[in-house]
Amino acid sequence: MALGDRRTVTIHYRRLADSVLPNGTTLEESVRSAMSKTVDGIALANRYALRVWECGEDNYFVNNYYDGKKDGHDLVFGDILHFTRGHLQALFDAGQKDAASASVEQMPAPERKEYVHSIMHWMLAGNHAFVIQSLSLKTDTLESYLTWLLKDKTDVVPKTFQTVLASKFDEDVIGGDLADIQELVIGGVATPAPMEPQTQLQQVVTEKITAQSESLETQRTTGWQHAREILATLLGGTANVEKIMKAVPDDADLRVEVRIGYQTKKRQVSREGLKQLETGLRNIPDSQLEVRAKGGSKTADGSIRLHHTASIKLRTAQQGDEVRTGSLLDPNDVLRAMKEALEIFVANGKITDD
Repeated sequence: MALGDRRTVTIHYRRLADSVLPNGTTLEESVRSAMSKTVDGIALANRYALRVWECGEDNYFVNNYYDGKKDGHDLVFGDILHFTRGHLQALFDAGQKDAASASVEQMPAPERKEYVHSIMHWMLAGNHAFVIQSLSLKTDTLESYLTWLLKDKTDVVPKTFQTVLASKFDEDVIGGDLADIQELVIGGVATPAPMEPQTQLQQVVTEKITAQSESLETQRTTGWQHAREILATLLGGTANVEKIMKAVPDDADLRVEVRIGYQTKKRQVSREGLKQLETGLRNIPDSQLEVRAKGGSKTADGSIRLHHTASIKLRTAQQGDEVRTGSLLDPNDVLRAMKEALEIFVANGKITDD
């Protein structure tokens, strides 16, 4: 195929963390069990409409689902589609080339169809997860959907279960242990709100946690919504965040910067601390995460997280006598690439079943 028929994507690695499944089952086995559940005699795996999660006006569902067991593979694979019922798609008239402005219309989808906002892809093998995110669908969407599917829709897990998919720092990048991480820097300067003065109030929040010879200091600067999410994680809940937010004037731009550094004088920092960061920071965008380690620093491109770069075929569409390449990824080639990522990570020892 021509170069233009493929797209380079990032396959993000995640692993189930801090969640106990019954009888030692894995996340893969739990999803397989959920998909075999029936509604009026029809298995969820055989009817997409049974897999639609309605979350306010937003709707999410697994459209393409594949159980590798039938072909001798211990994995399940699928996607998640996001749509809004009755959504009106904005279009402009490209034929009005001599007009001062083009007319813009809102068009409904054709009868019996809905516009797709976004599609993401995922694969589960044991408790390992591989994810190709879209612009609007990230790993936290997969966490929420799987929690709904396993707990609310099919009741195959306890009511206390929450899907938490932790990231994993690439030990080849950080040197193999926390002693080689001097600092993690999260976020940056938030874009000021329109029409507001350039001089903004700066509020700095510092949380210090000290245990024996280890110390952790965190600071963060960001916009309102993102600040609430990260501070809730760092400060132990939304109640503590609200106390901070109430001290900020309504017309102020909250700016926080998080710097996480480790200091130890006598003994090695435990792997447990790193695991907590991998879990707590799992939904921070890659572009907002930078590591500063011995020998230099890594840029804020998410390169310290375990991931696999792959070239994926794009789907085509027939338009008259012409075959055109679209923007959607070929699911079969996505599955191939995710299986390849799994094989590579296992072969080089980056992931295990421990």
